[in-house]
Amino acid sequence: MKIAIIVILSLSLVFATKFSSKYHTTAEINEELESLSRSCSFLSLSNASDSPLIKEVNINRNQNKKYRAYILFGEHPRELISPESGIHFLNDLCFEKTDPKNKQILDDFELRMILNANPLSRQKVEGGEYCLRENENGVDINRNYDAHWEKVQDDVRQVTSGPNPFSEPETRAVRDSLKAFNPDIFLTVHSGTLGMFTPHAYSTDAAEQNEEKMMDILNDISGKYCPSCDVGVASQAIGYLAPGSCVDYAYDELKIRYSFAFEIYHGSINLEEQLKSRTHSSFLQLTGQQQSTKNRKFEHNNNHSCFLQTSSKYDMSKEECFDYFNPDSSQYDWYVQNWTEAYQEMLLKLVQEEQQS
Repeated sequence: MKIAIIVILSLSLVFATKFSSKYHTTAEINEELESLSRSCSFLSLSNASDSPLIKEVNINRNQNKKYRAYILFGEHPRELISPESGIHFLNDLCFEKTDPKNKQILDDFELRMILNANPLSRQKVEGGEYCLRENENGVDINRNYDAHWEKVQDDVRQVTSGPNPFSEPETRAVRDSLKAFNPDIFLTVHSGTLGMFTPHAYSTDAAEQNEEKMMDILNDISGKYCPSCDVGVASQAIGYLAPGSCVDYAYDELKIRYSFAFEIYHGSINLEEQLKSRTHSSFLQLTGQQQSTKNRKFEHNNNHSCFLQTSSKYDMSKEECFDYFNPDSSQYDWYVQNWTEAYQEMLLKLVQEEQQS
């Protein structure tokens, strides 16, 4: 009995250590946002939802903006690195505003972000449930949007679409926030593989409008920040169909011209080492490969992509889940910085694409 108690306590300590080393709790995310709203003159906060409490961030330094960008983090609670990258991006915009990239973004864009789209389940992850994908009602909120929605009930694989579209408070909050903001570009950020996707997720059909421009943006970003990323139509790239997703809702229903999903971490691929060790010649080779194989299903993407995947919550231990979806403390700083730069590049590249039209 004593041995069993010691083992349980040891495992709990491991989980707590993993989480507390770098990652924010839900309360700390909200505290960070409140602090930024006081210190960053062009950042304001509002509630996208009161129950559960979902904060939305608004960034608007100048009133006459040409473009609007909307970024959604934390739909799936086990993907802790998603909101963390958003926090870093916000801090960079606020405190590195003299940086030329940030200056152009702040001049050209009004931004709206939700950092923690699934707060109640994230709190369970903070308590050690590192494999949890669904919300408090057992619904995968990225299957609950009214975009080619289909009723799915699969508790084992954590892919349950809910009784009807927008049955969940989290998706209703995102829906209302998106409609009110009417952005030019939408991005949802996930982890579990490395990928950058365009619509569609519900079918293998490519986006009918703006596909070439979207692919130009993604190929540019992947070449600089994620050479291992699978790039292309979401369902084609991964090999799964995902009706009811936010990326299709933004594109098909709200007519947002640029709609993307990023997968920013894969537990068995060291993206940092890959980029650091890459020579100039290998850089050219890798980016060239991406142009010719942008819709290919890469071997590393066949397991746990959290945007599209239907994997079982029982096929990994809690500790394995944490490591699969999130970098450890030694890699954390590099990943949030790398993806902050990728988000910057995405926005700046959109401006270039629009100016060339």
